[in-house]
Amino acid sequence: MMSGQHRNLHFLSFVSFLLTSSSPAGGVEIRLAGRGSTRCSGRVEIYHNNTWGTVCDDSWDLNNADVVCRELGCGVALSALESARFSPGTGQIWLDDVNCSGTETSLSECQHGGFGTHDCQHNEDAGVVCSGVRLVGSTRCSGRVEIYHNNTWGTVCDDNWDFNDAKVVCRELGCGVALSAPQSAFFGPGTGQIWLDNVNCSGSETSLSECQHGGFGTHNCQHNEDAGVVCSGVRLVGSTRCSGRVEIYHNKTWGTVCDDNWDFSDAEVVCRELGCGVALSAPQSAHFGEGTGQIWLDEVDCSGSETSLSECQHGGFGIQDCQHAEDAGVVCSGVRLVGPGSDQCSGRVEIYHSNTWGTVCDDDWDFNDAKVVCRELGCGVALSAPQSAFFGPGTGQIWLRNVNCSGSETSLNECQHGGFGTHDCGHGEDAGVVCSGVRLVGSTRCSGRVEIYHSNTWGTVCDDNWDFSDAEVVCRELGCGVALNATQSAFFGQGTGQIWLDEVKCSGSEMSLTECQHGGFGKHNCGHGEDAGVVCSVARSVTQTPTTQSSPDQAWTQTTPENTLRSSVAQPVEQLPIDHKIARSSPAADGVRLVGPGSDWCSGRVEIYHSNTWGTVCDDSWDFNDAKVVCRELGCGVALNATQSAHFGPGTGQIWLDNVDCSGTETSLSECQHRGFGTHNCQHNEDAGVVCSGVRLVGSTRCSGRVEIYHNKTWGTVCDDSWDFSDAEVVCRELGCGTALSAPHSAHFGEGTGQIWLDEVKCSGTETSLTECQHGGFGTHNCQHNEDAGVVCSGVRLVGPGSDQCSGRVEIYHNNTWGTVCDDDWDFNDAKVVCRELGCGVALSAPQSAFFGPGIGQIWLRNVNCSGSETSLNECQHGGFGTHDCGHGEDAGVVCSGSENLSVGFSLCLVKTVVFSVGLIVMVSAVIGVHLMNRLKKQNNQTALY
Repeated sequence: MMSGQHRNLHFLSFVSFLLTSSSPAGGVEIRLAGRGSTRCSGRVEIYHNNTWGTVCDDSWDLNNADVVCRELGCGVALSALESARFSPGTGQIWLDDVNCSGTETSLSECQHGGFGTHDCQHNEDAGVVCSGVRLVGSTRCSGRVEIYHNNTWGTVCDDNWDFNDAKVVCRELGCGVALSAPQSAFFGPGTGQIWLDNVNCSGSETSLSECQHGGFGTHNCQHNEDAGVVCSGVRLVGSTRCSGRVEIYHNKTWGTVCDDNWDFSDAEVVCRELGCGVALSAPQSAHFGEGTGQIWLDEVDCSGSETSLSECQHGGFGIQDCQHAEDAGVVCSGVRLVGPGSDQCSGRVEIYHSNTWGTVCDDDWDFNDAKVVCRELGCGVALSAPQSAFFGPGTGQIWLRNVNCSGSETSLNECQHGGFGTHDCGHGEDAGVVCSGVRLVGSTRCSGRVEIYHSNTWGTVCDDNWDFSDAEVVCRELGCGVALNATQSAFFGQGTGQIWLDEVKCSGSEMSLTECQHGGFGKHNCGHGEDAGVVCSVARSVTQTPTTQSSPDQAWTQTTPENTLRSSVAQPVEQLPIDHKIARSSPAADGVRLVGPGSDWCSGRVEIYHSNTWGTVCDDSWDFNDAKVVCRELGCGVALNATQSAHFGPGTGQIWLDNVDCSGTETSLSECQHRGFGTHNCQHNEDAGVVCSGVRLVGSTRCSGRVEIYHNKTWGTVCDDSWDFSDAEVVCRELGCGTALSAPHSAHFGEGTGQIWLDEVKCSGTETSLTECQHGGFGTHNCQHNEDAGVVCSGVRLVGPGSDQCSGRVEIYHNNTWGTVCDDDWDFNDAKVVCRELGCGVALSAPQSAFFGPGIGQIWLRNVNCSGSETSLNECQHGGFGTHDCGHGEDAGVVCSGSENLSVGFSLCLVKTVVFSVGLIVMVSAVIGVHLMNRLKKQNNQTALY
C-alpha cells in the first residue's frame, strides 16, 4: 500500500511541477530576438496580452540585463544594449523606464511605467548579451574559462582543450577571434567546482555548452589543469572575417573607431591582431556602413609594429569629435594574387603564413578552391582555376598542397589541406585563379544590382542607357546564362559609395562589362537611385567530361602575353587552353525557362540552355522533386505540378536531359543527377513541364513573410486593405505551408519595392490560389508599401486535450493531411525546433506517450533527429514520411515557454490559466484522495474482520 501511495504522490508532484515550475514569477514570458541574436543575446521581447512586444531602452542598464539573463538561465549579463542593436522590432512596445535592482527573478518584477505606456520608437529597442561563460584572471577577453552551472561558477579541465574550443568561447563572449588556448592553469588555478572535462568542440558552435563533453562535474582533474583562452577584442563588421568596419570592445560595449588620421599602419595592426595577414587598404567614411552607439577611439596613431590596436596611441576611450559617417575600416587578406599578367582579381595565389608569403601547389586544385579565393578577396565569382604556374612561378615557400575546399568556405585557410609547408611540389606547379571583377548584390547570385571592382573598391553602374545588351554581357561574364531583364532605378536597392560607370554601351557580344564603351571610371552625373541591375537565367556547375583537353605546358605558352589573358579567360571553358580538371567544373547548363501554349513565367514546358541552344527535358522519371527545383531556380515559389507528355505542347530541336533525378533540395536543375546532356531515348511528345505558384513570401521564412505575386513578368506586393485570415489561409494552402496563424498588416515583414499588384483582396478561404479571390484588378490600388500584407503559416500545429497555441500534441501537414509524430527518439532538441518554428519561445519539455491525448489518422514521422538549430521540423532528419511502426499511444508533444497553461502568475490576463491549473490540481488531488480513502476503508474493514 505504501508503494501505491508513493506512486500517487509522485504523480501529483509531477503534475504540480509541470503546471507551476516553468513560469516566470511575474507571469510574463520573455525571449531574445532580432538580427544576429542567439538564445542568450538579442532584442528583449516580452509576451503580454497574447502579443510579443519590445522594451524601450530608456533607463536600460546592466541591472536590467542581469535580470533578463538570470530569467532565461543564460548566466550573467555582459552588456545592456540600446538603440535597437539587434535590429528594431515591430508592433507593440510593452515596457519603458524599466528599473531593476538586479536581484529580481523576472523582468516583470522590476519597476516600470506600465504595460504599453511609453514615448519610444522601435529604434530604441533594448537588448542584452548574456553568457554562462566568463574569463577570470586577466582581461574581459582573455583568462581562465569558467562556466555557470547549477547556480555555481566552475572551471574547465584542459584535457583535449584546443583552438576549436577557444574559438567557441571567444565567439560566445563577443570577443572577436581566438588567439590561443592555454592550458595548465596559465591564468592561475581556480577554486571550487570543475564543471567540464574532455570538451570537444567542432569550432562552429555558438556556445560552449553545445560542445561534446564528459558531463557536468565528471572529471579526473585538479585546478592546476584549468583551461584558458586568449581572444582579440577587435572585430570587423559589415563584410567578411578579414574586412569590414573596425569595432573594439571596451567597458562591456562594442564601439567604432573614427577615421581621423586612420591610415595603412593602423590597418596593419588590426589585420595582424586578427590573424588576417596583411592590410590591403584602410578605408574611411563608413565604407562598410555606419555603426551605431559608441565611438571609442579617435586620432589613432599606430607605428604598425604593435600587436594590438589598444597598444597604439589615441585620444582616449570615448573622446572624439566624430559621427558614424566617419567610421574606419580595414581590408586585410592572408591571400594575394600576383605574377605576370595578374591584376587585383586574377593571378598566382599566395598566402601569408608565419610572417611569410608563399604559393599553393596545384595538386587537387580545382574550381571550388578558386571560388573560395575569389570570395575571400571580394572579387566576384570564379571563372577558372589555372594550374602549372599559369601566372608565372613564384619563389620561396610553398605553403599548401592538396587543398580541398567545398566551395562554401569564406577563407582558403578554412579548407582542408595537407598541412602548412608539407608538399612535394616545385614552383612550376603554382596554382592560380581568375575571378570576375563584377558582382550582383541585393538578390541572388544571378540577379541583383551590378557592381564592379575598380581601384580596390566596389562601385555601382548608373542606369543611363542601360539596356538588354549590357545585361547580356554581365550575365555571360558571371556564367549566369542569358539575360532576362535589365533593371533600372535601383530596382535591387541603392548602393553606397562609388558610382564607377555611366553611359555604358555594349553591343552584347563583349566578354566583360569593362570591354564595353562607357564614359570613364568615376565619371557620371548620377545618384544611387539610378543604380543598374540585371536578372539572368541561373547557371550552376556540374561534373561533365570535357570535349577538349590541352596540356598544362600548352596553356602557359599560348597565353603568356598580358594582352591575351582576358580574352582567353572569357571564352567558354571548353575552349580554354587549360587542363582536364579545370574544364570538368565548367558551367554546363546556363539557364532554365518555361515556354509553350498556355505557359507563363511560372508554368510551362521546361527548357534548358546548353551549348548555346535551348532544348527540352524528357519526362522519364520526371516528378514533383524535379519540379520543386525548377520553381525554386526561377524564383516562382513552390511547385504545384510536374506535368508530362508535352502538357504545354511539344518542343522542337534538342532534347537535352532525360531521367532527371532531383532530391528536391538542389538550387538548380543542372545540379540534379541525369544521364548526360543530349543522352536520351525520347521524343518531344514526352517533354516535361512544371506548374509553379506565382506567390512567394519574402522577408522571413519559407512559410511566413510579405506576400508577393508574379504578374506581367514582375513580382509585386499585395495591399493590406481588407486583408484577413481567409486570405492568409489561401496563401498558406497554395504554398503547401499548412494553416494560417495570422495575417499581419502594415508591412510587418518590411516594405517591398516596385509594383503593388493587388488591393481589396477578398477570399472566401476555400480558393486554391490567391489569384482566384476577388480583388480590385491587377495594379489598381490606393496604397503605399507601408501597407504591404503578410502571412504567417505553419506546417506544424499543437493540438489535443489541455493544449494551447504553445503546447500540445505535435501534428504536421503533409500531402494535404494532418498527422502526428511518433515519440521514438523524440527529445528536447526536437521540441526546441517546434517551439522556434511556432514562435513560442524556448522548449520546456518534450512529452511522450500521447501526453496530450492520442491523435487519429496518419502518423507522418518517426525517429525524428533534430540538432536543435533547424528553423523547421521538416529540416530535421527522420525515417521518411509515413514510415513507422507506432500507434497513436506514442504521439509526441511539446511544451514551449510561450504556453499559456504553464505561465501561472499574478497577471489578470492569466486568470483563466490559474483557474485551469488550480482546478486540475484540485481534481487530481480529489481523485487521489478518494482512491486513498477507499484503500484505507478497505484495509480497516479487513482489520475488523480479524
